[in-house]
Amino acid sequence: MTEKKLTAIEMLKINIRGIKLCNSLIPWNSFLTFLLITLQILVEYWPCIFLAILVDDVAGGAAKAVLTRDAVILVGGDVVLFVLIHILQHYYFYCGSNIWELANVQLNKKIMDMDYEYMESEAVQNRRRDIDSMARDNADGGGINKLFWNIMALLRCSFSILIIFFYTVYLFSRSGVAFKGEPAKAVAFVSVFVILFAILMFIAIQKNKSIQKKIYKHNEEMLPLFRQMHFYTEEYISTEKCGKIIRMFHQQNLLSNYIEELFKKLNNKINSIGRLDENRNEWTGVIETIISGLVYLLLGIMVLKDTISIGSVCLYAGCISRFLMDFRHFVNVVTDLASNTKYVKMYFDFLDIPNRKYQGTLPIEKRDDDKFTIEFQNVSFRYPGSSKYVLKNFSIKFNIGERLAVVGKNGSGKTTFIKLLCRLYDPTEGEIFLNRIDIRKYNYKEYISLFSVVFQDFKIPAFPLGQNVAASIEYDKVKAEDALKCAGLRGLLSKLPFGLDTPVYKDFDNRGVDISGGEAQKVAIARALYHDTPFVILDEPTAALDPLAEYEIYSRFDELVGTKTAVYISHRLSSCQFCNDILVIDKGKAVQRGNHSKLIKEKDSLYYKLWNTQAKYYKVEGESV
Repeated sequence: MTEKKLTAIEMLKINIRGIKLCNSLIPWNSFLTFLLITLQILVEYWPCIFLAILVDDVAGGAAKAVLTRDAVILVGGDVVLFVLIHILQHYYFYCGSNIWELANVQLNKKIMDMDYEYMESEAVQNRRRDIDSMARDNADGGGINKLFWNIMALLRCSFSILIIFFYTVYLFSRSGVAFKGEPAKAVAFVSVFVILFAILMFIAIQKNKSIQKKIYKHNEEMLPLFRQMHFYTEEYISTEKCGKIIRMFHQQNLLSNYIEELFKKLNNKINSIGRLDENRNEWTGVIETIISGLVYLLLGIMVLKDTISIGSVCLYAGCISRFLMDFRHFVNVVTDLASNTKYVKMYFDFLDIPNRKYQGTLPIEKRDDDKFTIEFQNVSFRYPGSSKYVLKNFSIKFNIGERLAVVGKNGSGKTTFIKLLCRLYDPTEGEIFLNRIDIRKYNYKEYISLFSVVFQDFKIPAFPLGQNVAASIEYDKVKAEDALKCAGLRGLLSKLPFGLDTPVYKDFDNRGVDISGGEAQKVAIARALYHDTPFVILDEPTAALDPLAEYEIYSRFDELVGTKTAVYISHRLSSCQFCNDILVIDKGKAVQRGNHSKLIKEKDSLYYKLWNTQAKYYKVEGESV
């Protein structure tokens, strides 16, 4: 599918939005930019202006005191401007070096707030990585980062070019004397010069645009290479889990070859970009030569006709040198801004991903008795981009205070059921009701606050233990300690050197304490207990434990949830015997429901087969299953 080409108006709107973002991220950015540009232009032309005055004074036989004054102003002004610029540049460069980190905060906020289905989307994740690669892995950055610096450069070059242009027009206005007082000839000369300058400027921009397009195409082709490089060097080689695989299966040569090939491909792209950049500079240099030749032709005519002073010649010679540098920079910046717009758009497109889950406005009924009922009614679901249904015509109703165990083969739809229950996804077909109201009508954040979940792939970040449990910087320490004790971590809590302020793991703080996998699971359970919600869910968080350890955790958790509605998902049927209600899912359908005593009597059922298949691995010799 061919990407739609942006119009000039669309490009302008995108870049204006980018400028507004930069101004919001950096206080006083507009004022600081304007002030710095003004001082930079002054320091560039200050020596030219006062040197011209000094030369004219010398040529006119000015007094020594006058010459001394001019010299003091020239040097003193230059020093003052240099100091002011140095101070402002230091702050400006500091802000600029952090602009991507500040912009990246917005992306991270979006990731944390976006609908979960986008979090699991490979396309969305790749887009996020591409934005990051473009900003970090390119030599000068891309997207918002490049926009920030290019706007500064564009404004400075534009102001400088305008100054020289109007000064040139001023000189042209005086060229009537050079044409023997015939204004018509002077006007004709000026017109030809302006038209020719405009044509050359247009040619330079178009040629540069063509080259810049090729450069950005190479940059785009480098993005998947950067993703691969990041995966192998940071997500594979550098991790402990993969480190064991590398050594046990002698993957060193395999990985080295992969990484070496990636380096070669990246270097080829970088060299191609370098050659294109040289070509761009050569082409711009030719146009610069033509323009400077025309300007110096006019200047020579005026000098020969004695219509310009020697000081003005010095001034204009210095200005022309500055102009040619700014002209080259202006052409590069304009084309770079145009090409970079697609990456600025990529950034904003990511921020603009809609959150469909937040459309509901109905508040959750405040109840002290936690009497909430949930019903799945003919729910079918398939993941975005897939034609395969994970759940099909799935119907179930939760009873208040019930202990529901959900069992089934791997891939049967157990975890998907939880994702729908917690509204991480919405049904493809059918409806889910809370107290007989479609859950999509409720305020999303209020609805999900009804659930505490321990997922099978839970993570415990390296925060202080108390913050981990409360999921907040400020929290109730007594409540956090109670949750940890209830989860079976009383012993660990008594050994921590800084109590709840002790960091979990030593990844970022040497004061931290490394905890075992079982302790991490209990911290996750404590986190669920702390939030004291009407529904508590365990989604196979103990898959790595042996059956007895799993049963112990499930049984203890059952005691702790009290009268709350609890859902347990496990691939081990023996761990869920304490539940008075067991739901069996197979191929996305609810095929059985009842307690263990009832289900085990159905000899041809899936539950019976699963139970006996698992039980034989733990049967004592001579014992019947």
